[in-house]
Amino acid sequence: MEEAELLGKDRDLVGVVTHPAVEEADSKLPAFLLLNAGSVHHVGPNRLYVKIARHLASLGFMALRFDFAGVGDSPRRRDRLPFGESAVRQTQEAMHHLTATRGIERFVLMGLCSGAVFSYRMATFDPRVMGAVLINAWGHLHDGADGRLPPHIVNRVLVHYYARIALRSSFRTKVWRRALTGGMDYGARVPLALKLARNRLFGRRKQATPVEADSAARMQQLAERSVRVLHIYSEGDKTLDYLQVALGDRLPEWRRRGWLDVRIVRGTNHTFTPLWKQRELVDIIGTWAQNLLDEPRPPAASPP
Repeated sequence: MEEAELLGKDRDLVGVVTHPAVEEADSKLPAFLLLNAGSVHHVGPNRLYVKIARHLASLGFMALRFDFAGVGDSPRRRDRLPFGESAVRQTQEAMHHLTATRGIERFVLMGLCSGAVFSYRMATFDPRVMGAVLINAWGHLHDGADGRLPPHIVNRVLVHYYARIALRSSFRTKVWRRALTGGMDYGARVPLALKLARNRLFGRRKQATPVEADSAARMQQLAERSVRVLHIYSEGDKTLDYLQVALGDRLPEWRRRGWLDVRIVRGTNHTFTPLWKQRELVDIIGTWAQNLLDEPRPPAASPP
């Protein structure tokens, strides 16, 4: 069942609530909120959000996909707040709406790209959020409100990306073609690639950066609150390399401890254009959602 609704403090946000049949509804289950993927409105890229919401409803969960002010069906906001701050307030207003109209008090936030960034940031401070699904998240471990990363981080990500794709991915033919036809910027990246290769060859481990230390603290806080976080990445997307660069050598350890759940979907792009890959993504989210209330959380330990 689906209903179009107006929500928010001024009832100016347009959303669609997808929920099970009335006799199957359970207000004790968390509701899923799907946040805009950039400027794409509430259907999501390739109608991906529609498919996710309907699948979640078939499993018994309520899902709300709505438009931030100025995106899709929601009119422009007049409070002149920066977009990052405004998006956080609007997400909280959407949660208030479901609490007032459906009695739901626990939530899982979800989004692709920038929607994933806001989902993660909300999870770090709002106690009503019990989980987050981050699809191709980029820059969420940095605090830059505009989503821009420092140039040295971008260069490291691209070096990591080209090395990974060229050596062992289904996209390696495309990358090698770009490399051989001059389609890459080699300026600052070749020396960096050589330095990284030398450090790996001689077993040199770089010291933890402030980003890594801050990320560890946030993840420990999420673990202590029993917040589940699922990262999903497209094999052919550099957002996967961002996660690996930002977390460094600690990523495998965090995955082993259960702090991070990372799934990689092979053979697809940033917006999951192939239909068979969309089905794979929807199934991953559905399986994770079904296990959300059953799996015990690992004890929160000090960051490795």
